[in-house]
Amino acid sequence: MPRTAWAELAAELIADAHTADLWRKRFRNAHPNGGTGSLYAQASLYPRAGSAQSSALYCAALSTILCALDAWRKRLHSQL
Repeated sequence: MPRTAWAELAAELIADAHTADLWRKRFRNAHPNGGTGSLYAQASLYPRAGSAQSSALYCAALSTILCALDAWRKRLHSQL
């Protein structure tokens, strides 16, 4: 996936994981299309690119997901 799409995908992964987590809590089982509500479960639904965990590309992708998660948490708390 091109880097220009990473931020959008990261936000989508987080929103989908949240939805699956709410499902899991309400129905006491995994979401049929989203697993347990973890980011790992959501990411597992997508094709995986091979990259060493110490590579610059891996670190950039990790940074993108962490920034998206921080933005999502701030958005959530600003609504309370």
